[in-house]
Amino acid sequence: MSEADTEGEDLDTEDLIMQATYRALCEHGYPATSISKIADEFEKSKALLYHHYDDKEDLLAHFLTYLIDQFETELEQNLPADHRQRLEAIIEQALPEPGEAEQFQFRRALLEMRSQAPYHETYHDQFVHSDELVLRELRETIEAGIEAGEFRDVDPAETAQFLYTLIYGALERDVTLGEESVITLTREQVHAYIAENIYE
Repeated sequence: MSEADTEGEDLDTEDLIMQATYRALCEHGYPATSISKIADEFEKSKALLYHHYDDKEDLLAHFLTYLIDQFETELEQNLPADHRQRLEAIIEQALPEPGEAEQFQFRRALLEMRSQAPYHETYHDQFVHSDELVLRELRETIEAGIEAGEFRDVDPAETAQFLYTLIYGALERDVTLGEESVITLTREQVHAYIAENIYE
């Protein structure tokens, strides 16, 4: 088997492991998810899973990396060039419309993982990276809109922080209290805010 074939096989295995991890987190939440429960969701040999990862924390740390890489790719490939459309698309990706029960359970599991960030260095670093990614996209988009004369002369960094705080607060309330109406209301308020305070 060539090196290319081996790399392809590794990639397929990684995707299957990540999918199994997603299903386990949706089903059990972070505290009750164990590597054995992830193995139960894995389509291939359990021995193969244990060969790749030492324990639950090792696997979930890699899962966070995997998610962030996917999110970054989606941002890079799918965001429009138009500054207004780009700003709104970032908000749509960071604050999606209320979804199905499975998506809600997954967001809850991620929030549970985030709560462990002060005690788990790898989780901390991954969530910091994820937050910085969204903040950077917001800031740079606002900066570009200002330079193009399409946005008002606001402080890009402060505005990005404000928008992201609104977004994250809505997500947290939705996950912890099950208040999907907060997501819908916050989406409307964020779009109203940028129309009134950012767009020329």
